[in-house]
Amino acid sequence: MTPSRALATAFFLVSLSAAVPAAAGDSAIKIGVLTDLTSFASRSAGQGSIDAVKIAVQDFGGTVLDKPIEVIFADMQSKPDLAVEIARRWYESDHVDLIVDVPNSAAASAIRSMATDNHRVFIPTIAASSAITGKGCSPNTIHWVVNTTAISRALVSALTADGARSWFLLMPDYAVGKAFAADARRAIESVGGTVVETVYFPVNTSDFAQFVLRAQASGADVIATGAIGTDLSNLIKQADEFDVLPSSKQRLAAFVVTVSEIHGTGLQIMQGVWAMQDFYWDQNDQTRAFAEKFFAKENRMPDFTHAGNYSAVTDYLAAVKAAGTDDAAQVVGQLKHGPVPRFGEPSVVRADGRAIFDVRLYRVKSPTESSGPWDLLKQAGVIDGGKVFDPMDAENCPLAQPK
Repeated sequence: MTPSRALATAFFLVSLSAAVPAAAGDSAIKIGVLTDLTSFASRSAGQGSIDAVKIAVQDFGGTVLDKPIEVIFADMQSKPDLAVEIARRWYESDHVDLIVDVPNSAAASAIRSMATDNHRVFIPTIAASSAITGKGCSPNTIHWVVNTTAISRALVSALTADGARSWFLLMPDYAVGKAFAADARRAIESVGGTVVETVYFPVNTSDFAQFVLRAQASGADVIATGAIGTDLSNLIKQADEFDVLPSSKQRLAAFVVTVSEIHGTGLQIMQGVWAMQDFYWDQNDQTRAFAEKFFAKENRMPDFTHAGNYSAVTDYLAAVKAAGTDDAAQVVGQLKHGPVPRFGEPSVVRADGRAIFDVRLYRVKSPTESSGPWDLLKQAGVIDGGKVFDPMDAENCPLAQPK
């Protein structure tokens, strides 16, 4: 697909009343879902992200401040340069108020600055690099999801308690992979563990044999990967062929794994894999209610990535309503004003734009433990968000400095 075709967006307009079609800008609240519809992240983002945002808009009522809420979307193909091109057009020409999704940390870092320059809001709901806040903090950006620091600390802590001491890191060769490698090394060394080797693989890799064999030969207690989407599925299936399984001498840990990937790969292969999630569809009544609506559209349960889009858009619209304006500074200020609900559980947004919330550790069930096709995870613990996210960096982030 050419960039010009990818830039051809579609829109979705929701209204509970027979309102006249709204133009962009002051007459409508416009939300852009900048996602991956055709590349390796399309399963964990893609159409599911678009549908999650549509469900949020519908649940909110379709309007806010007497304005219709319009949803547009585009395929960034997991290409940072294309994502930046689309985002610039959306902010500068199409008057998009909020951009969400963005399954690429390098793209998210560029869009963060663009949102500030254009007085718009950016809530990355998939990009995981911890650098999105810290010295890169932006007054118009809220990092809504778990980041590489939180994921690394939680998984390293859990596997260390399970006896792991040495690690082989197998990471994707792009921004989030580098962030995972750095954050994981810090977490591992802080508890007395060692990183035997770190190896990077190119995006959209189909043959992981050389990487899996190298990791297996290292003798490390844990082979940990930051692969996502189809890369992760391919890696795990090929690791199974070489007997690198949670039941073998080496443990396989995935820093980012979704229920879609677990379901698609199968419990026979995935059983016992550690996973940290900030959302699981069977967690409580509110998660199950959203999952039911999502399943009706997608014929599958939502991943935590899709749920992040739903909760972010829901709370953004609530902040617009509470602020009485769609002005970016006032809406972000409202979100930082106090607790914001996240599927019935509290979270807060710090001054630096980092959302703080508790996270849960799960292990993938065995086939005999599962009661149905989507009964995939069993909870292993709850971790206080204050212990896994970095504290505010007052030295490098002006927003974190005392006022």
